[in-house]
Amino acid sequence: MNKLYPIQLWFTTIVFVAPLLIILAGLVSEEWNMGLEVLPLFIIFGLMFSLPSLLVCFAAYKILTMKISSPILIKILLNLIIVSAVLITLALISGSLAFRLSIVYSASILIASVFFSVKIKEKHGTITTLKG
Repeated sequence: MNKLYPIQLWFTTIVFVAPLLIILAGLVSEEWNMGLEVLPLFIIFGLMFSLPSLLVCFAAYKILTMKISSPILIKILLNLIIVSAVLITLALISGSLAFRLSIVYSASILIASVFFSVKIKEKHGTITTLKG
């Protein structure tokens, strides 16, 4: 089992993919243009506010890998759980950027999950891998 998958997904989503999507959205639409100087703040606050979601992700990943043998199904279910956690977190925080950020972070989770593998040990000792 790839025990680092939740951390890889969390870190890549918040530090790389989400800031890139914010920059791209700012290039496309003026209302998304927040300036590059706010990106470090989004990264720092994103890491802090997403810690409960990371804990949920770890717990869900552990349970899913014990109960389900299909890596693709684990990825799909985990993505749904994490996107739900992000939506709940941003709904609790609310504010003027909550809706936009929920779109960015949800899309970032889906994109980041493509880059990492879920590996499951099968009963016969073989490993099943899903990449992308």
